[in-house]
Parts: sequence; structure tokens; C-alpha cells
Amino acid sequence: MGLSRKTISSGAASIPEDRISPARHGKWCLKRAQSPAIRMTSPSLTILIPCLNEAAGIEEVVREYAATFPHATLLVVDNGSEDGTATTAEEAGAQVITERRRGKATAVATALAAIDSELVLMVDGDGSYPADGAQLLVDQYLREPVDMITGIRSAQDATKAFRPLHQWGMSIFAAVLNAVFRFRPLDLFSGLRLFSRRFYKHVPVLSRGFELEIELTIQAVDKGFAQTEIPVPFRNRAKGSASKLNTIRDGLRIFRLLVVLFRDYRPLTFFGHVACVVAAFGISAGCVPIVEYFTTGLVNHLPLAVLAASLVTLSVVIALVGLLLEANLRYHREAYHIQLRKYGAPVVQRAPEKFPRVIAG
Repeated sequence: MGLSRKTISSGAASIPEDRISPARHGKWCLKRAQSPAIRMTSPSLTILIPCLNEAAGIEEVVREYAATFPHATLLVVDNGSEDGTATTAEEAGAQVITERRRGKATAVATALAAIDSELVLMVDGDGSYPADGAQLLVDQYLREPVDMITGIRSAQDATKAFRPLHQWGMSIFAAVLNAVFRFRPLDLFSGLRLFSRRFYKHVPVLSRGFELEIELTIQAVDKGFAQTEIPVPFRNRAKGSASKLNTIRDGLRIFRLLVVLFRDYRPLTFFGHVACVVAAFGISAGCVPIVEYFTTGLVNHLPLAVLAASLVTLSVVIALVGLLLEANLRYHREAYHIQLRKYGAPVVQRAPEKFPRVIAG
């Protein structure tokens, strides 16, 4: 007895026979085509725009994103601007909250504590990220829901849009991140990101400034959140808007954060390397007294022998510290993931569809 080879009609769409497949327990089911025709309930969306002295471009950014996402909530976080950014954003139709403690990460953390939508789209207020690129992130989430989607900046004129020193720095930080966390991002410092509620409600933001993006990436990797990256258009910032990024100062802050996160989230590797370096110095210092002892039976360089023994002992202690911290970290990771299960993985709520019953005959 075989399945009738017919095309089954469902509403406005026709489902060919090759979309019908046997399921478990001897029953028959329909394979739903992965196409835009599948109806789905759009998740609630908040567009988060952290700003510092962006009056020159914030109005255009708000209007552009409001037109592209008419049902979204536009939230501008004014980080203590002195040029009327907050007033301009309100007049353009955005909701505005103020965080006077300077720092992009501080502003974003304040906003995330006040948001409760299913999705958060974070974008810079300088006009460098077109709304069409943000729409690509939302479309990607609707196709394949993950916890964080990052927009890979793709500029038509990369020479003007990206400073050479910044590109060099991004490559170095990405290489270090890959060596430490086994993850190589294509655009580590992209300011266009989409977060699921499960992600932004359960990831701490402890940095203050432009270290935010690298912290979010490392948190996602360490805590096992699903993430993906897609190319998005990128353009020059709005005319009259100036970059707040200081290459040397912020570069050092980012490097310091990377070292701190390496210590906190990979303690065994971090302290293991430190222990190996200390042990190497200890062994080097002890070579002379050891050779001297086997040659003459005496140790004339007693201070050097004491130094060598102290360094080797210290290396053992450092290694044990790393081992204990790794065990403690594993315990907290297990507890964290058990709590995270209560919120489930990000999914797209699809509207219920009714199909005619398929009868094998």
C-alpha cells in the first residue's frame, strides 16, 4: 500500500508530493518548505542606539530605522552629550534615556537593564550602518534563530571607511582571540549586533568603553551561546560627526580586557603558561649550582641555588592555583547552563498552520 502521488493544496500554496515523507511510528507528515511563504509571528524588537555627541547624524539614523522597522521601539541612550543629541533624538521620534557615566559599554548595560523585548538590535548613532544592513540581521534571525548575530562591515571604499591602523589592530586582536578561545571572528569590533532575550539578559557587561564588542564576543564563546556573522553594508559616518575612538588609549584598554578575560575564563591555560615561564627561569638559574655541585661537590653560588628552588616552588604553586580556579569555573559553568535551560533556545514563533490529513492508500 503506497502513498498517493498527488499535489496537496494548503491555502494559497500547493505542496508537491516530494514534500511528503514518512515520520516515526509509521505515521505520515508533511515537510514544510523553507520559504518566505511560511507565516510567522514577528518577535518584538528594540533598536538600541548608544550616543555621545551625535546630534549631526542621530536624526537621520532614527528616521531611517523607524521607516525600516515601523513596529520596533527605538531607544537612544544619551551618554552625557553636550550638543543636544537627546533633544534631537526625541524630536525625531525616539525614546531617550540618559546615562551620564561615560563609556559605550556603560550606556549599553544601562539600556539592557531597562529592555524586555524578544530581540535587541544594537547600532551606532553615527549613521555608518544603513538600516538595510540591520534588516539583513533580522531576516537571518527569522531564518535561523541564534543568540547573537554580528554584522560584518563591508565598505565600498574601505580606505576611507577603515583606518589602516585600526585594521591592523583588529587583525591582531582577532588572532589572539583565536589562539586563546579557539574562535576567530570576521569583524570583532562591529557595532551592529542582534541579541536574543536569552543572551542579553544573561550576559554581564563589565567593561566601560569600546571594549564592549570584544567582551560580548568572548562572553558568547565562553558561555556557549549560538552566534553567526553575516556581511552588511558600511558607510562613512554622518557629516559633522567625529569618532570617539582613541587608537592608542582604547587599544590598550582592549588589550587589558583581553588579558583579564583570558585569566578569568581560561585560568588553567593562563596560569599554566605563567608557571612554565617561572619554572624556566628557575631551571635556568639552577643550572649553574647543579653543574657546580656535580663537578666539585660544593655549591659556591648558594644565593643562586636558593633563587632557583624558590622559582620552581613558585611555579608549582601558580600551576595549582590555575587548577583550582579551573575546577571552580567548571562548577559555576554547570550551574549557569542549568539555569539557562529555563529560558530555552531562541526560536521564531510560527503561526499555526493547518494542513489536510494525508492518508496512505
